[in-house]
Amino acid sequence: MRVQQIGVVILATAVAAIALAATASLDGPQTGAPPRSLVVAEGLAEDIQADLDAPNWTMAHTRVAELQKNRVALRRVLPAREIAGYEVALDSLISKLGRQERAPALQSANRLSRAIVGFMAKYDVIVPAQVGYLDVAGRDAIYAAETGRWPDASAAAEELRANYAGVGTHVAGKDSTLDRRVRQQLTQLDSAVAAKSAARVRAIATALLDDVDLVEQTY
Repeated sequence: MRVQQIGVVILATAVAAIALAATASLDGPQTGAPPRSLVVAEGLAEDIQADLDAPNWTMAHTRVAELQKNRVALRRVLPAREIAGYEVALDSLISKLGRQERAPALQSANRLSRAIVGFMAKYDVIVPAQVGYLDVAGRDAIYAAETGRWPDASAAAEELRANYAGVGTHVAGKDSTLDRRVRQQLTQLDSAVAAKSAARVRAIATALLDDVDLVEQTY
């Protein structure tokens, strides 16, 4: 084999190795802080839900436009097969927002939040993913109850319990009063779902979500 051919083979092998390493680093657990584009998406997805809850359609449209711009940056840091679900939820949100369908838009925005929690869990973060899923499940419970999807509301209540089981011991060690209050709220939420009272579900889940913010602060 001539020297020139050997050089080409070596170069091709090196490029392939670099590509493989890059793919592996994206697919597996990440080191370091989450990329800025992911942090931006997290905040926007939550803010949009607050806008829709108000409702403030103008602000919701503004934030969705920001999510659209941020999509390109996310594609640079996340594998295509992982971001696919996020993109479906974003496209659904854009569609529902265009028709001012508040309840479906809220559900789509919360699906974005759920996807983002999963992405965040692969990076070096202080707060465990269970706390993020508490936020998502709490909102799922509200949205399901207010649209009469009681099996989904029940599933959300179960998810809340399952995720709190993963962090409850830590919370109890940091703030036993907070732990007792969260456990009481989970029981009250179960009762509200069983009674099919959307108003009670919203009131209890909203208080619970406020306490999830306090749970986050224990880390």
